Amino acid sequence: MNKSPEWYRMVFAVVQNTELILAMLLMGFCFAVVVRPYLRNKRSIMLSGVLVAVGGTILYLITESGGVYVYSFVMLAAFLLMFFSEREKPLQKAFLCVLFLSLRYLSNALLAEWGFFSLWLDLKMNIPSSSDVDAILLEFVLGQILSLFLHIFILYLMVKLFTKIYKRSKELSIWEFLLLLIPAIAPLFEAAIFKEYIRIYNRGLEDGFINENIPPNFGRFLFYICSYSAILLVAFLYEQVRKERNENAQNEALKKELSGMRQTIEQTRGLYDRIRTLRHDISNHLMTMERLSDQGSIMEAKEYMVRLKEEYSDTIDGIRCGDPVIDVVLTAKRDAAVQKGIEFECDFEYPQQPKLDAFDMSVLLNNALDNAICGATGDRKWISIASGNREQFFTIVIRNSFNGAELALDEDGLPVSTKSGEGHGLGLKLIRRIALSYHGEMEFVRHDREVELRILLHNKEAVEE
Repeated sequence: MNKSPEWYRMVFAVVQNTELILAMLLMGFCFAVVVRPYLRNKRSIMLSGVLVAVGGTILYLITESGGVYVYSFVMLAAFLLMFFSEREKPLQKAFLCVLFLSLRYLSNALLAEWGFFSLWLDLKMNIPSSSDVDAILLEFVLGQILSLFLHIFILYLMVKLFTKIYKRSKELSIWEFLLLLIPAIAPLFEAAIFKEYIRIYNRGLEDGFINENIPPNFGRFLFYICSYSAILLVAFLYEQVRKERNENAQNEALKKELSGMRQTIEQTRGLYDRIRTLRHDISNHLMTMERLSDQGSIMEAKEYMVRLKEEYSDTIDGIRCGDPVIDVVLTAKRDAAVQKGIEFECDFEYPQQPKLDAFDMSVLLNNALDNAICGATGDRKWISIASGNREQFFTIVIRNSFNGAELALDEDGLPVSTKSGEGHGLGLKLIRRIALSYHGEMEFVRHDREVELRILLHNKEAVEE
């Protein structure tokens, strides 16, 4: 059966458009991979990917162009969708959109440069082309399939390498934004230059000044590789600086914890000095109350007992868990919670054999209970702390009430601090560091109306055995 030229033209157009539309759809998936760590709502992630895929397809069908400038409108729409769905971190989202636009162009450009090289090689080697239209059509279809696979493979590889390096989950400062944006936006300026180069070259072909196709250029290929490498390098250096800054902030926080620990130790000494004083004077106090009772001064004896109780209330009402330092920490946090109208329930028993380091436990409990006090929300605010000691493991479970609102989590799955400034948000990281030093682990779990912090510690003596 003979096919008309119109039929072949239609098939060529359908195959070409199908390849481009599939590429647009798969780009939507790649965009979702880029923004997934930075959006809390799965629905927002899905809608962003769908918008990029469908929006890119529609604009291509309307304009018959999938260039950078057309696709920039898609990225703008994606940015607005992400911003209005979760009104936070606008600079972070703007950077991700520009980054993806740049990565898409670089993957396209690398593939196009490979196409220029293949065509140039065919012409130089005088490879004869088939005169069979069906064979040409089959070759075209296979070429489009290979082109689609290579395009998406290169783009996905670029995306995965970047997301493996870049881990910033919080909002960027304006300087961080500019630092990351400059290498990401540079390839887009090259896109404008290369577009003008193509326009001039095509005009030369039409006017007869140029009689060959666009030659491959190793310099362009190297520029695309270097541009992507620069994006990765800046992201890597930024992450290294950020990690170093976080470590310094953690060290400062540890210094503050050490200062607080000294204060706790002084409070403990003061408490037990008062206990020793009470023990020393208890016989005198009992003798005084006995005399008042013998004299029939019952009211005076009761008043004396009330005054005695008030004088030594901190030695009577304090929490007792088996370690004097931890007693002071738990009592202080209980009093702080009660002052804020938060119910405090304690079922904590400090292990006696083998003992954990009191300083480590003080830092751990101070940070964990401070976070619980700050995070206790809802109609009825409450905190509970419990412990368990089984064989070689010591467990601590701290729970607090929660109003069910969305929680922003960082790359480690820990809640992001809502407080600004250096040192905030490091408490849970310090807890995890201490847990790991005991060959243990820390887990943060969110339930419907409460959050739970689970800490597992391997006793040091058991580890050393």
